[in-house]
Amino acid sequence: MSTYQSEEIMAEGGVPSTFGNLKGNVMNRSRIACKKCGKLSGLDDIVHGAVELGVHTKGLMIDTLVHGPAGGSPAHAVDCSRCSEQFEGVFLWFSPSNWTF
Repeated sequence: MSTYQSEEIMAEGGVPSTFGNLKGNVMNRSRIACKKCGKLSGLDDIVHGAVELGVHTKGLMIDTLVHGPAGGSPAHAVDCSRCSEQFEGVFLWFSPSNWTF
């Protein structure tokens, strides 16, 4: 995970410093550039979207970032956290063992 992604996630508020131990997670696809602004897709977009859309509480997202996910995720669309353009295709992660701390 890039420094930019970490900073963007921490900007969501309430993310403890232990979050800094997370190096990244394995998605079903490579990062892609947003067609509108060029930002690369990442975990920051997933966190931002989940909180903004009310799909998950901020508390759940923080717990997942600090302790890892409880399971895989269903495939879902992800919007760019910089410009709100939807990235092409769907994103998912497979299992908690794919997250690197």
